[in-house]
Amino acid sequence: MTARDEQINEKDTESGYLENLLNDAATIPIDADVDGYTIEQPPWYDAAKFKRGQQFALSNRAGIVTAALCGLIAVLAIPSILDVLNFTKRSSTPRTAYKRYILTILHTLNWYKEDMRPGTKAWKSLAYVRRIHVTSGKQAHAANAKMLVSQKDVAITQFGFVGYVVLGYQKLGIQYDEEGMEGFVHFWRTIGYMLGLEDRFNLCTADMDSSRRRLVLVNDQIIRPSLQFPSDDFVRMTNAMIDGLWCLSTMLDYHAFMFLTRRLSNLPGHYYWDTEPRDGAQPIFKEFNWYSRVMLYFLMVVHEVLLNITVFRWYFNWQFKFNTEVVNEYFPWLAIIKFGVKDAYVRIVY
Repeated sequence: MTARDEQINEKDTESGYLENLLNDAATIPIDADVDGYTIEQPPWYDAAKFKRGQQFALSNRAGIVTAALCGLIAVLAIPSILDVLNFTKRSSTPRTAYKRYILTILHTLNWYKEDMRPGTKAWKSLAYVRRIHVTSGKQAHAANAKMLVSQKDVAITQFGFVGYVVLGYQKLGIQYDEEGMEGFVHFWRTIGYMLGLEDRFNLCTADMDSSRRRLVLVNDQIIRPSLQFPSDDFVRMTNAMIDGLWCLSTMLDYHAFMFLTRRLSNLPGHYYWDTEPRDGAQPIFKEFNWYSRVMLYFLMVVHEVLLNITVFRWYFNWQFKFNTEVVNEYFPWLAIIKFGVKDAYVRIVY
């Protein structure tokens, strides 16, 4: 099959993608056997396009990280994903959430910075994450037959890293360029495949338009309704996430980031600027306390104003790099104060 035939085939089957994701994908585990899979590059892997995706992510580091954090919040609104995370008990308190999500950041940075080939840290990191998915899924399924880490859950988790970047880059201060965005989508298409996601369920395809349509479908039909009517467990888990990661960035505030997440998914009432069209709903942020409103103002100015200015984008990219690669590595002083020395230092163990 040629690349052109592949694109046509994807467009022909687009209308059934959501139905397949919600039905077939929900019943298929990401891997049936802990030892029954191999990590390998997909047959359609394009090294040059993958590298462009990495460069795009690193040059927009500040916006990409915020998009991923909001994406992780959105993913927690999905009951099947939240049930497994509740079962593992690895992210239900600020202490455990800090360790889990710092690890998530470190793994993702490995993927963005290194070649994806056998023997590299990125390859070992990806293999570790896949093994954790398989093990957690089997343990959860053994405890409750209704729980598993399914193809659907991994596809929705994939949305958490790529969805808001593609659909909401203007609200995040991410500098759009066509080749860079196509590379970014190819990057996450590759990551999804290597984590066990079947091509038919992969949100990222060979065609940018097809990928965007799939992302819109998942946002409109799955993410947005889940964010609009979240469970009590969602509130507890997302509070733990923000409280834990506050040690990495003191600008994190629960209400501000929840607003930004729902804004990226286009929920009613989540407009901010006076020039924005109104949807009839009352502006949600007006109900926040003064501190959350200040933090939200900072977020809005950084992402929708300052990151569009080169010198400020360089500064905020550098700030995040310094916090993760220097402060977090050598002296995570806020985490030491909050959680103690033993839990403050988080390292990847391959």
